[in-house]
Amino acid sequence: MDEVKTQDRENTMREIYSILEGGLQREMHKAEYKLVSEWVSGFNLEERATVLNMLKELTNKHIRID
Repeated sequence: MDEVKTQDRENTMREIYSILEGGLQREMHKAEYKLVSEWVSGFNLEERATVLNMLKELTNKHIRID
């Protein structure tokens, strides 16, 4: 069960990084990866999903405006 949770977290983090990099239109620096990881580390699965969905909405609105 812990392995599934770890995999879910890793998948969510990769998706969060991808969305941030897409919105920034550049690769993130190591310090930025660390900052995001530390910020999200305290979130449970539901909270991570909420943040992920909010980031998706934000980037979609950004794309439509541009």
